[in-house]
Amino acid sequence: MLTKAPIPAVARRVLWLLLPLALALPVSAEEAEPEADRDSRYVELKPTFVTNFGPTTTPRLMYIKTDVALRVEGHKGVAAADHHLPALRNALVLLLSRQSESAVVTGEAREHVRQKALEELRTIMESEEGTPLIEDLLFTNFIVQR
Repeated sequence: MLTKAPIPAVARRVLWLLLPLALALPVSAEEAEPEADRDSRYVELKPTFVTNFGPTTTPRLMYIKTDVALRVEGHKGVAAADHHLPALRNALVLLLSRQSESAVVTGEAREHVRQKALEELRTIMESEEGTPLIEDLLFTNFIVQR
């Protein structure tokens, strides 16, 4: 037969000291999540993008090979980016294939392409999720073959 042993005085004091801390914790995980969800996270869009670009009226084809990473808002942004990955990749492929040679050969021109890509992806996420969730777009590799 088990008998209840009295709680030692030291243990009671520890419990009374910890009680206010336990009461200060959020009641639900949803209350704790917004603080942690404010962290930026990076999502790499894999596999590498390889697409032809420029006018198709010339016999020579030009290619862009690029790696893209998105900086998103917390876990929710990562989940949303993964869920909408096909739409995001499609928008990037179409945008890159529409570029002219002059739009990708200089750093300033590539920055313009990056800004346009960020704008298009944020528009997609806003229409699908109600909020853009994408903070930035980074080209982690950008190679042009002319």
